[in-house]
Amino acid sequence: MLNTDQQKLNLLIAYAKSFIGLSRKKQKQLCESRKLDCSSFIQSVYRKHGVILPRTARKQAGEGGLVEKDLILEGDLLFFYVEDKYPTNDIPGHVGIYIGQQQMIHCLPSPSKVILTSIEKPHWIKKYLFARRILINTNDMSVADSSNNTVCLLR
Repeated sequence: MLNTDQQKLNLLIAYAKSFIGLSRKKQKQLCESRKLDCSSFIQSVYRKHGVILPRTARKQAGEGGLVEKDLILEGDLLFFYVEDKYPTNDIPGHVGIYIGQQQMIHCLPSPSKVILTSIEKPHWIKKYLFARRILINTNDMSVADSSNNTVCLLR
């Protein structure tokens, strides 16, 4: 049986997936945003589940804790650079939510739409910067005792 926090994480991912296939107008309404982009999508999904994040990918990249690439878990935010958006390619310009099985859910800017994408595609491998954990799985020994199977929200 799943604990309550794992259920919350599953609901967060299910809510994010509910945007797939909707019209841009409906997606914008769900995001409560005039502009639908990667960071407004992330902000909206996490806000719906009680986590307040900044508006831009660049600022969201300062939230939570850094995660090694080989330790990424469902619910972690993945950050990527966007060529020519900032003076250097080490500043995040795109963000998605890792949903397991080497997949992320994110919003493409043009045309604005929420999609699932493999993070193993060469495009995303090349542009990957880092991951941040907003939801922490505390059965990770580095975070808590292994007998505790909960997920904690970082503020």
